[in-house]
Amino acid sequence: MATNFIWGPDGNLPRIEEHTKRKLDVLKNYLDVYFDTVVRNPAQDRLNITLVDGFSGGGAYSDGNETRAGSPLVLLNAVEEATVRLNEGRAKPLEINARFIFVDDEREHVAALKRELRGRGYKENDPQISVLEGKFVEHLPTIMAEITQTQRKGRSIFFLDQFGYSDVPMSAIQTIFTALDRAEVVLNFAIDSLLNYLQDASAELPLYQQFGIDSRFIADWRQRKDEHMGRALTQRALMAHIHAKSGAKFFTPFMLWSRTDNRWMMLAHLSQHQAARDKMLSVHWQEQNSFTHIGSGSLFSLGYDTRLIESCDSLFNFSEIDRTKLSTELVNALPAEVHQMMENGQLDVARLLDEIGNRTAGTNDDIFQVLSELAQARELEVLSANGTPKRAGTRISIKDRLIRPSQPTLFFPSRW
Repeated sequence: MATNFIWGPDGNLPRIEEHTKRKLDVLKNYLDVYFDTVVRNPAQDRLNITLVDGFSGGGAYSDGNETRAGSPLVLLNAVEEATVRLNEGRAKPLEINARFIFVDDEREHVAALKRELRGRGYKENDPQISVLEGKFVEHLPTIMAEITQTQRKGRSIFFLDQFGYSDVPMSAIQTIFTALDRAEVVLNFAIDSLLNYLQDASAELPLYQQFGIDSRFIADWRQRKDEHMGRALTQRALMAHIHAKSGAKFFTPFMLWSRTDNRWMMLAHLSQHQAARDKMLSVHWQEQNSFTHIGSGSLFSLGYDTRLIESCDSLFNFSEIDRTKLSTELVNALPAEVHQMMENGQLDVARLLDEIGNRTAGTNDDIFQVLSELAQARELEVLSANGTPKRAGTRISIKDRLIRPSQPTLFFPSRW
């Protein structure tokens, strides 16, 4: 365990580092977006959810002369703030019935977290809060049983901020997504640490095999590691393996630089629903330069991608400059994608989003805007949910359907 993440019996708090601040900011902002999204119906009066922090630590950090909330407090505060915010102006009060499960395998960390919770007014026997000592994977079966028994949809968020890459086996993530339809996972993964410690013998170890690493992967990495973009290419290939092994339909990885370790880490959001992926992307755009994305922002594929070699800049940043570039790239890339996916000259917008959700840094609104521009340019036509044509330039909806233009344009007839 890193020495800068130790909570001891003396009550002193570890110093928070910049990359940890960024992760916690993303978690907090995502929870705000999450609750605002899932509680849109004013008639809804109850939301059942379980929030699991698999590596909770002691609950707080030192940030100069101030105390900074750790992930358990971020989760608790987010629910309390959402309850107040979402009940403003509601005729029918909303209750967020949240269950919190905090896990850490260090006894001192568990003790520190309990002290922190007591100091902030939480009762030690609060039935909504469980603080468990032990390894996350050891407690997961009990956690899963509790969620499946008490929540029909299994709505839950797992924040798995492991220190390296070995404490969250892929089988654990598969278990979550197999059993829970509405589960989401935010996974921290020390991707550079794994690559730096790979040896020939690693190919025979289950720890590495679970990430799709074999002798060929290791040989390719050794050949590529000192080349331009070699690390970025291998990182992307590893991400593709993790996605395939996770059981999640949507896998949205983002890169975070640790100045302390001088290495890249991956923060990945995993879910079974495209809307969840879209909301996490909106948070990264909100944070802008805090996180970067490997490769172009428009349409790409995980795994080996020669465009990374051809590009001088492999990192896509969430800035307004990159958003303008993203829009231009999507205008050029989307027509061919839409054409390939069409059946009998038609394509549901929802299916398009599902198909390209893992391959773009663009949010749904970014894609809607580009589709609207293409409709105005008569590159495609749009039907509303009831089958009536929509006027070019009208806002696109996820319920719309795209159709092949009746009169292809003079400039781009070959697209279709």
